[in-house]
Amino acid sequence: MNRRKTSALAGAGALLDGGTRAQLRLSWRLLRDERVSGLKFALPAFLALYVASPIDPIPDFLFGLGQVDDLGIVIAGVLLLARIIPRLAPAHVVDEHLRDMGLAGQPAKASAKPGDVLDARFNVRG
Repeated sequence: MNRRKTSALAGAGALLDGGTRAQLRLSWRLLRDERVSGLKFALPAFLALYVASPIDPIPDFLFGLGQVDDLGIVIAGVLLLARIIPRLAPAHVVDEHLRDMGLAGQPAKASAKPGDVLDARFNVRG
């Protein structure tokens, strides 16, 4: 019997694959760049207000559960921020940061692996 060792954080590695890490790095660089629109601070400010707010769907006094819901919102917000910040920046600024990171001109990697199930719909007309 072949058993795989798993840990509580084994699934977290899937969130931070190479593409996600690069996107987070790019967003961090753009967040610090003054050429990007001031709207870039709206989502981090909203996240900070949510975490600091006493009004939560799951109250923080329920030890564990209240903090888990805050952590989930922060993780989702950071991943959303990583997608939104590059869209707020001018294209030439994004290209400049990608070149500095060594990512310019690289083809996008396919996320599907051999053996993955892909769902597709085909229309055949005769």
